Amino acid sequence: MKKKVLAAVLCASMVMTALAGCGKSESGEGKEKSEFSGETLSILTSAGWMDNRYDDTIERFEEEYDVTVDLQTIPADQYSDLLQSKLTTDSCADVFWIQSNPFAIESVIVNPEEYCIDFTGAEWEKIMPETRLSSCKYDDKLYGLQIYHNSPDCVMVYNKTLFEENGWKVPTTYEEFKKLCGEIQDEGITPWYMPGADGWQHQLSFFQIGGVYEAAEPGLYEALNTNKATFSGNELMQKSLEQFKEFSDLGYFGEDWIGTDSSNLINALGDREAAMVTSGSGVIKQIKEDTATEDEFGLFLCPFADNQYYPTNPSGPTMFGYKKSEHPELVKEFFNFVTTTESLQEILDNSPVFTNLDVLDENLEQHWLPEEEEFMASLTEEQMKTPVLQTGTKYTNDFWNQFGQDLVAYCQGTIKDADEILKNMDKNRAEAAKTAKDPNWQ
Repeated sequence: MKKKVLAAVLCASMVMTALAGCGKSESGEGKEKSEFSGETLSILTSAGWMDNRYDDTIERFEEEYDVTVDLQTIPADQYSDLLQSKLTTDSCADVFWIQSNPFAIESVIVNPEEYCIDFTGAEWEKIMPETRLSSCKYDDKLYGLQIYHNSPDCVMVYNKTLFEENGWKVPTTYEEFKKLCGEIQDEGITPWYMPGADGWQHQLSFFQIGGVYEAAEPGLYEALNTNKATFSGNELMQKSLEQFKEFSDLGYFGEDWIGTDSSNLINALGDREAAMVTSGSGVIKQIKEDTATEDEFGLFLCPFADNQYYPTNPSGPTMFGYKKSEHPELVKEFFNFVTTTESLQEILDNSPVFTNLDVLDENLEQHWLPEEEEFMASLTEEQMKTPVLQTGTKYTNDFWNQFGQDLVAYCQGTIKDADEILKNMDKNRAEAAKTAKDPNWQ
């Protein structure tokens, strides 16, 4: 993204600046370009949270305001520590992102009044559904903007044509799942593509099935949120981790899943090198667009621990304005800009994965896949009532990467017992709770 110097073209002389309309923003604020001309807007984000779906929108923003956007994309396993360092040393970018949920502002940012621009009353608040706003507000003040999809996210995506050709049935229990993967492996196909090197995806099979943990022990989420229960000692959680390790030991994730990243994921699914992957339904769109396959794909729920609960999750990557930014008005204008219908449509149309945006804009043309609609129609309200574990419980998602590292260590044999992983999560959650001065942990 290159700075576009437009002042000479749009305003030929200083006399012309008085003419109505010269240099005005098109995002509804009516600000003149000269107010921001030459400024740089820095954005700090984790890999994958903005990807190329924002490229055209950022380029238009640069052109219309005669500014430069400095996009700083950090590997996922390094992002959290770097962000905390930037915040505590007063050196953060003008815009920063977190993976937000109803508890994340308190636990990740901790002091939003100190670090975040207060957007309360902003016009763009109207585009976000209430479920999204719960991850963007703290003490009734609006701090974050979440533009995310409402597709089935991080469920099992499978090659339906391949299954039909071999007479394979969609599993609903762990034993059915294990038997299926053995049959797929016997055909020389990797049953489940697992990109462990990405650092964040292998944890999904544990956290996305929170509904089954809650169903086995009603009130578990509330007890975890009030420090009356722990992860450690939960037999079903232990079983889920043990089943993951069993799949790893059996080679169902591939020969070197720990060293495998997602760079070949689309080709592996399209070329039948792998039969399944944990992903959002939008990956089906990628496979059909980027490979020569004519296969059809479908979705099912991950049956670890015999789970049949949908991973309901109103959270997602969320952007915040840095309160100590030298360009607070430019930050506000950027938030205004990306929430116009034109920008939202551009972001959706340019996304390699998203088929829709979960926003309240009736002028937005959505692109839902028939596979998504079929899958969602098959689910009951009971299956969708419980949020995923990482966003339904406090201080859990904050330690996503650490949990993933422990899970790898467990599969490699460095950690001997699944409950040790759970004990580490309890310890980390307790420390975060004390930092947040949560009275339940005092």
